[in-house]
Amino acid sequence: MPHNLLAAVGPQIKVANTLIEKELNNRIASLITEYNLTGPQITLLVYLSEAQGQTVTQKEVADKFVLSHPTIRSIVKRLEKNHLIELGQLANDKRQVTLLLTDQGAQLLAKHINEIRNVMEDVNRKIVGQLSPQETQELLEILAKIKQNF
Repeated sequence: MPHNLLAAVGPQIKVANTLIEKELNNRIASLITEYNLTGPQITLLVYLSEAQGQTVTQKEVADKFVLSHPTIRSIVKRLEKNHLIELGQLANDKRQVTLLLTDQGAQLLAKHINEIRNVMEDVNRKIVGQLSPQETQELLEILAKIKQNF
């Protein structure tokens, strides 16, 4: 592969990721103004809501969203301060912090979940806007291969 072509790949992926992340975070954050939450905080609430009945640890969330421990800790602290999540510990490993959506957090999400899902769907449509279904499938396969490299 020519060097100039290879050198362009990483920066283009980074720019695309930044544009998508900004769009998603700004639009989601504008939906819930009661607590002045950020897009990542709302995304975590949605994730916990979808995991109802399952134990979710802070480490799992950090791994799933590819976030550093300090970053996820900051998100969690803010949500706990607003009484939207509760922290606990795993019975068999007290070092593991568990995250649980509170009733207040669940009510907040229930009030806005359709709007949140619409924004997520709209951003996904925007991502693949000019791609054919075949190109979209190819993109998913390429992204899976890229992730396997790390």
